[in-house]
Amino acid sequence: MRILLIADVHNKPHGSKKSLNSINNIIKKSKSDLIVFMGDTVHGPSTPYNYEKYLRQVFDLTGDVPFATVFGNHDDECSTSKEDILKITKSYKNCLTVGCDYVIEMFDETLLFIDSGSYYNGEESFYDTVKKEQIDFAKSKIKGKKAILFQHIIMPDIMECIEEYGKMVKGAVRDGERFYKFKNNIEYTGTLGERPCPPDINTGEFEELREYLKACVFGHDHKNSFELYIRGVKFIQCAGSGNNSYDKFCKSSVKILDTKTLETERIFI
Repeated sequence: MRILLIADVHNKPHGSKKSLNSINNIIKKSKSDLIVFMGDTVHGPSTPYNYEKYLRQVFDLTGDVPFATVFGNHDDECSTSKEDILKITKSYKNCLTVGCDYVIEMFDETLLFIDSGSYYNGEESFYDTVKKEQIDFAKSKIKGKKAILFQHIIMPDIMECIEEYGKMVKGAVRDGERFYKFKNNIEYTGTLGERPCPPDINTGEFEELREYLKACVFGHDHKNSFELYIRGVKFIQCAGSGNNSYDKFCKSSVKILDTKTLETERIFI
């Protein structure tokens, strides 16, 4: 099964035409069985009152190819609620999205979709956490299987692979006054272009689900395209697909995932 992964399109007024044209061409050429939009399809703060227009500009490109979605932290930063966004999304005949958290069985694959939320209601974390009830729901749906998980914000467990420094070292990326790179014993492919931005609280999602997972796919961190294994599960990070997503600093891209081999092809747009 071939899945086209499109993360962080950030569609909005002005500057999105190049992204839409590029994504349209890739959808036509990729011959994918499924498209997954990895969140932040529309930049909510830039489209407070006309969200539907910019969401449909993206989803119209899918044609007859089945697609599924997860929410990003910017999607509902507008006057449109998640419930209304889901109504728009599910109005497409080729849409497989069921809700915020759901499972699709397709081509002998179990695909798990989780809403990683937006911002935490408190001082303990900046980004939101995946809640216990979501973890319990996921476990009940995929127990005994080997699923592929899709969610916007990467799990906090990625930080066990990252070393933090107070000064610049070879291969590190800067975040404020601190510097970050993969630990020397970590094998990975792709690039670390910025510090990963998971929630600051670990609610145990990975530990609870990992025996039922073979891969986890994330968006959110526009400059990162790395892939690595953490305790037997492949983490696949997708960089931003929209030319509004840090395009001054990194070239936008999509990935095509082969679910049998878990290999990906990165395509720059």
